[in-house]
Amino acid sequence: WYNQPLAWRVLEHFSERLPSAMGAYWQVYIAFIILLISVVLSRNSSSKLMFGSFLFILGAIAANVAFLASPAMPSRALNGALCFMILSISFVAHSAFTKFNKASIYLSVTTYAMAFLYFIPSYILYYSSIKSISKQTEIREEIIDRAKHNKQDQAIIPDYYFPPVLHAGPSLDTFNSEAMSRYYGIDLKITAPGFFDYSRAFNFKPLNINAKICNN
Repeated sequence: WYNQPLAWRVLEHFSERLPSAMGAYWQVYIAFIILLISVVLSRNSSSKLMFGSFLFILGAIAANVAFLASPAMPSRALNGALCFMILSISFVAHSAFTKFNKASIYLSVTTYAMAFLYFIPSYILYYSSIKSISKQTEIREEIIDRAKHNKQDQAIIPDYYFPPVLHAGPSLDTFNSEAMSRYYGIDLKITAPGFFDYSRAFNFKPLNINAKICNN
């Protein structure tokens, strides 16, 4: 990144990385537009509130523009701009919810319904993912404890399987640090990432593999 000419970095950032980063908050933009229409229909716009909202939008853009100097834009780095966008939308929401007419009520209800319907599956998937990771951690640590108890030099543990979530934001880091071996006091060998949630196999009732398939 730093070996590239400045003009190339500017073009790459503003044509590729910045639009992708700002597009990650598409749900916020939809809610913002609906609430802004509600404010216009209710005729309750305040120049101070709208100016404040506009300033925070500029802050969101500036927060992502600042990564022009960075060779990478990890997902966690987008939180700053997201906070600015949420603050911006709060100004518009204040205007939208202080004076109502029939049209503005419909639009406000639509905004709440959209946010609620998006939040429910997102939260359920995220909760299920974290619960699965917790169970997988118990299995991995049990394997490590057993290897240390048996005086083994190495413990072979499965890599994490990350259940799907609605968007990449809540996903956990997949980096396996060498410091893990020093932390647990034993050499760790981590297998390739799995393609299924192996924690379920350890928590369900075992199958009777000696059962007869047929009587013949």
